Amino acid sequence: MSSQGPLTTWLLQSSPQSLTRATTHPFLAAAGKGTLPKTTLSQWLSQDRLYAQSYIRFIGQLLSKIRLDSLAVKPNVVFASTADQQAVDVLIDALVNIRTELRFFESTAKEYDLDLSAISADEGGLGLAGNGSGRITTSAQISTTGSGSCPGFTGAAGAGGGKASGSSKTGGNESCKDEHDLSVSTIESGELDSGDSVLHRLCRSQGECQMQASGEVCNPSSTVSNTGAASTSDICKSEGEPVKPSSGGHTESIPPLERGGPVVFAATRSTRAYIDMFMSAGSAGVPIIEGLAVLWATEVCYLQSWKYAAAFLKARAETDDGSNDADGGALREKFIPNWSSDEFEEFVDRIGEVLNLLASQCKGAEECEMMRGRCLEWWRQVVWLEERFWPVMD
Repeated sequence: MSSQGPLTTWLLQSSPQSLTRATTHPFLAAAGKGTLPKTTLSQWLSQDRLYAQSYIRFIGQLLSKIRLDSLAVKPNVVFASTADQQAVDVLIDALVNIRTELRFFESTAKEYDLDLSAISADEGGLGLAGNGSGRITTSAQISTTGSGSCPGFTGAAGAGGGKASGSSKTGGNESCKDEHDLSVSTIESGELDSGDSVLHRLCRSQGECQMQASGEVCNPSSTVSNTGAASTSDICKSEGEPVKPSSGGHTESIPPLERGGPVVFAATRSTRAYIDMFMSAGSAGVPIIEGLAVLWATEVCYLQSWKYAAAFLKARAETDDGSNDADGGALREKFIPNWSSDEFEEFVDRIGEVLNLLASQCKGAEECEMMRGRCLEWWRQVVWLEERFWPVMD
């Protein structure tokens, strides 16, 4: 065992403030207090169900990484269970549990009249604050070809190494004011390519890229032009950024936000990010210990979140019979007791024990340090996504 202690303990202590934000969200408080509207619960459940479906494939990927010993079994000899065998056991139990969970979703939704295909507020166009555009973001409008990343949003360089692409910052909306001096004529002249962040103000204002397979502008229906387009001041206002005219005294134009597009049920940005992370952590080049770290991280965050909600439920139990619960009682009677139960906590602890066992078999100080560093990266990514997976509350 490392001098830093068990891996799970070390991870839990590595980012306490981020973990607290992720597991004490206002959504959870409302759930425990009985004030969470049925529509909001339905929107979240619909996404959590998609997460659970991707979880099945993730577990399958982890199982495929494990090679069990093929030693002959000798009579009257009891073999000790290896770390790999324990990992197989806990992963199979995870599959059984998630199958039960999906059935639980469906039966409870039917009992309490919850919609498991509810469109989230963000995907319905309500999440883009302040612009009044009615912009609707749906996965039907997003290309799934190519690298799947947006140079203007992630900070990756464009295919042609555009000049402005380096100004982007991962996971954040950088200020528009640094880019206002890049006029549309500069773009049309070919000096900037489609990888440049100036072409990605739309995706930053909406939180995701809509770059099409052709690699043009991250807007599914328009191209950059000087006519018939909204000014960047509109986009900056929607992002809460200051507006600065270009050096020529005018504000350049970019495509307007699309109005009245189709609304379809699909994974939200946060759900898609979670699914992508599962697929990445389960990929062939990632060691099993890192995949198990992701599995444990998602489960321990989920457990702590719902134990937080359960504390509110317990506090009002003596004075509130729940008859006025905004969701009709689904959280109080079904969901919170299930997700904060002793049985679930024991399962999470088992995953942690297997993870710590695998970590204890690491050889060499440098190798162990690298392993812990990679697990820490996964842990931070999970905690970041957990905080954003909860719906925004007023």
